[in-house]
Amino acid sequence: MKYIFAWMLAALLPLLAAQDNPAAGTWKLDVAKSKFSGTPPKSATLTIQAQGDSLKTTLEEVEADDSHTGYQYTASLDGKDYPITASTAPERLRGADSVSLRHNGSHSYGAMFKKSGQVMMTNMTTVSKDGKTLTLVANGADGKGEPIKLMLVWDKQ
Repeated sequence: MKYIFAWMLAALLPLLAAQDNPAAGTWKLDVAKSKFSGTPPKSATLTIQAQGDSLKTTLEEVEADDSHTGYQYTASLDGKDYPITASTAPERLRGADSVSLRHNGSHSYGAMFKKSGQVMMTNMTTVSKDGKTLTLVANGADGKGEPIKLMLVWDKQ
């Protein structure tokens, strides 16, 4: 009987870890506190939902020209590639079609956005200890090979 309990507890740990993920929630971009390569968006909303041992992430962005961009993916923090669904992804992702996530401590995780297996952009997402601010630091290159560096500051809603 104790083995069944231990097995059940082991099976539930990933579920509990994802649901307690401090990144879960709805976040609004603080454009004034953020730093961009290029023109910043007018606004953005990032929604992260814990789904079992995975995170469902949705980005909706209003660009400076009032166009809308965004993407969505559901991925585990296991380093494997998961597909990205995008109607119109932000240009900085350069057509990325997959993402892989890795756990990097209790309040942070890293991501690699890839196109046909080639890394287009990397980022590190960190949530403040009070859970009110999410900071995303991204690095990549544009279509001309020029570096892209972003520091996006998000406020929990």
